[in-house]
Amino acid sequence: MANEKQAYIPQQAKEEEGFDIKNLIFTAIHHWYLFAAFVVVALAIGFVVNRYSTKVYQTSGTVLIKEGRGGYDATAIMTTMNFGNMQNIDNEIAVLKSYSLTDRVVKKMGIEVTYMGKGRVATVEMYKSAPYHVEFERSVPQAVGLVYEIAFLDNGNFTLHAEREGYSKYDFILCQSVEGNATEKIDFTGEFKEGEWIDNGYNRIRITKTEFFNPNSVGNMKMTFWLNSYPSLVARMSSFSVSPISKQASVASVVTKGTDKKKIVDFTNLLMNEYVARGLEQKNLVSENTIEFIDNELGGIQESLSQAETELKDFRQQNDLMNLDLQANQIYTNLRALEKERAEMTVNLKIYKRMQDYIKYQIDDPENLAAPSTMGIADPLLNQLTADLVTLAQTKATKMLTLTEQHPEIVKLNEQIVTTKRTLLENINNIVNNAQMGINEIDRRIGSLEAESRQLPGKQQQLINYQRNFDFTDDTYKYLMQRRAEAQILRASNTPDNEVLDEARLERTYLVAPRTSMNYLIAIVIGLLIPALYLFLKNFFNTTVSDRKDVEKLTHYPIIGQVAQTSSKDPLLVVNNPKSPISESFRSIRTNIEFITQSKVPCTVLVTGDVQSIGKTFNSINIASIYALYGKKTVLLGFDMRKPKLYQEFGLSNSIGLSNYLSNKDSLDNIIQPSGKIPTLDLITSGPIPPNPSELIASTKCDELFAELKERYDYIIIDTPPIGLVTDALLLMRHSDANIFIVRQGVTNKNAFGSIIKDLEDRDMKFNIVVNGLQAEKGYGYRYGGKKYGYGYGYGYGYGYGYGYGSDYYGESENGDKKRHHHHHSKKD
Repeated sequence: MANEKQAYIPQQAKEEEGFDIKNLIFTAIHHWYLFAAFVVVALAIGFVVNRYSTKVYQTSGTVLIKEGRGGYDATAIMTTMNFGNMQNIDNEIAVLKSYSLTDRVVKKMGIEVTYMGKGRVATVEMYKSAPYHVEFERSVPQAVGLVYEIAFLDNGNFTLHAEREGYSKYDFILCQSVEGNATEKIDFTGEFKEGEWIDNGYNRIRITKTEFFNPNSVGNMKMTFWLNSYPSLVARMSSFSVSPISKQASVASVVTKGTDKKKIVDFTNLLMNEYVARGLEQKNLVSENTIEFIDNELGGIQESLSQAETELKDFRQQNDLMNLDLQANQIYTNLRALEKERAEMTVNLKIYKRMQDYIKYQIDDPENLAAPSTMGIADPLLNQLTADLVTLAQTKATKMLTLTEQHPEIVKLNEQIVTTKRTLLENINNIVNNAQMGINEIDRRIGSLEAESRQLPGKQQQLINYQRNFDFTDDTYKYLMQRRAEAQILRASNTPDNEVLDEARLERTYLVAPRTSMNYLIAIVIGLLIPALYLFLKNFFNTTVSDRKDVEKLTHYPIIGQVAQTSSKDPLLVVNNPKSPISESFRSIRTNIEFITQSKVPCTVLVTGDVQSIGKTFNSINIASIYALYGKKTVLLGFDMRKPKLYQEFGLSNSIGLSNYLSNKDSLDNIIQPSGKIPTLDLITSGPIPPNPSELIASTKCDELFAELKERYDYIIIDTPPIGLVTDALLLMRHSDANIFIVRQGVTNKNAFGSIIKDLEDRDMKFNIVVNGLQAEKGYGYRYGGKKYGYGYGYGYGYGYGYGYGSDYYGESENGDKKRHHHHHSKKD
């Protein structure tokens, strides 16, 4: 037997698995209205979202980032230097995304004033299409974020209204926040003329109409504007991304999202152009520094040259001496050659000392260091060290946009910069010393020639000195001008390392939100998921028997009948409507009982359940009635002596009954009552409630009762108390031939039922299951007599005591009296 059970379980599990899928499908079909309602609601929400959500657009452009040069550029050719523009694409992307570059862009866009217009559907920004223009005084700090409502009047004037608590001001020249008041309540209203300056203590502005002004359209639109600080604009315009188009390419894609198509196109293009311009500015920085140095030197040289020229001219006129004699001319020629060389060395020495001082005292800003090669200083080591230092500084500045000082890469760069600076300083110190020694040697040679010149006549000596002073100053000036021209040529010949490949265009700008089709699809999915989840959770947390398979999972007892739910409140359905589908359900149960008992006569059938309110009495009445209608002498016993109820359904008296007979207070003939419904059906009610029902049932008098009844009747139907609460039914089983256990859908607790059934199976007690109260949608259903009934026909009518599941079976009312059992037709036992 055990092997048979084990063999049965896997097969049953397979059947149940298939049945579960069918059950889910039937459950969903039965609740189709839930799915339809939620889908309709979800689609309506999706429509509202698509209709009223702010539209977000996306545009893009591409920038070519040159990672290196195939050779030397113009600067490298002329200076024998390459200032380290081996750019890393990740660093350049960081530059594109940097705050400083975005700040530079928003300042050039001229979007300090935001114009908004609200129509019938949504509020949109009027970028470059506002019907009016707001001009503000930059020299005066302006309140930012203060929203003004503007309305144009028929007389050509307009009104302004602003209402807010607290404000802050921003200086657009210094680019910094200034005084404000966080608690002041602002309530400003006024009428003004076009072009009139308005100063309300918060802003100084004036408003003029633009070519987009249309009196008919502005009257139907609620318009507002406000001023923005640059930091707030940067934060608002930072919703862009930069990424390489592929791992192999050095091309970056700039993608910008925003609510105005023209605005994001302008921003994207300006961002890319400013990035290219920034790179060129960084590249020209060395030339700019060189030109600045030369201009500073030229400022003093020009004045000295003019003075020397004047002094030479005056001396010649005063002494009527235009040229030097032969000896003086020879001395002058030698002096001029030496002093020309000295002039160049002096300029170079100034450059060395400037670099020396710069490295000593401004060591944290090497990017502004002038290249020695641009001044004609061809010291290879000095040029290389300077180039290395500038490259390291530029690399660090780029990486600092995304990294911190503690990052290993920055720490390594700092170490390299310190080492390069130390080497550069040692080299420049040596060069300065060597240059000074060279100048000293020239000064010695010049001193010898000056000693020779002193042998010349006095006027010839003076003329040589004037001529020397003029020529030295003139040579220095010419040398500086030559170097300045070279630096300007370098600057003019520089080209950007990066370039814009594809600009953002309006025709390539598309809508990214709301995604209409996707929103509708999501709405449909959500509309289906919510009721599905509801039904799943409802089933998952349901602890009661839902259908036949729940019973089959818990017991191997056979199910001999299923009684469907009905709206009728008549407990005597078989008696009053013998041709109804309900009656057919009980005929099926009667047939199965005949099969179980092998048509034994007399036959005793016991009807019980685990708790109250499951339809025991209802099933007992109708099983007895179906036998009586079959012409068999049938008696229905009300053995629920704790809470008698059977007599109420037939309108009989309960003054005498089983308790009287079992306690030897009355005879059997006196306690038998005709049903009054069917001639062959008699009833024995429970009688007055005894103090010891179990003892009476276990007495020999009870044995005599059943022996006598079997002599008189063909079928004896026993309505017992719940087996899960008291033991009366177990005591009565010794008299029964067939035991029926009533299970009610939606009422019987699976855990409690499983526990009771397991105990009965362990005791090897024989039971048969009748599933009561089946809902039509739980079975496969078919039509009978024009109405649809569930699998197994009919309905299990329940009626009972009105108590909770398995509780208060012996309950008393608050005043201590036993609860009264009113005659009613609820769906309880």
